[in-house]
Amino acid sequence: MKKWIFLGLITLILITATQMHGLDHYLHEAYLIIVMFFTIQTFVLLRIDAIIPQEWKVHISLFKIIIRFISSAVFILIILYQYEDRFNLVVQFMILYLIYMTFEIGTALTNLRRN
Repeated sequence: MKKWIFLGLITLILITATQMHGLDHYLHEAYLIIVMFFTIQTFVLLRIDAIIPQEWKVHISLFKIIIRFISSAVFILIILYQYEDRFNLVVQFMILYLIYMTFEIGTALTNLRRN
């Protein structure tokens, strides 16, 4: 849980810093929507993790990676039809996706090492 809070704080600091220094024109107009999507997705996956019994933790951590990938693919396909400048949109989305997946895979590997 501390990893996710740390990631959320880093994202919040970066967004605040870009807006304070006038660098938000480099970000896509849907950037905040993407960040909100990942935040909501993270909380949903944490709730799933809290509900599941301890003996299923390994399977659920791998299942969460699959759920994150599928829901992210559906989300980006929906967003691509609504906005222009699709290259920047996809690049910024993939950067955030890879950051979140780094934490997700790190959690999954921790659960796999315990067994």
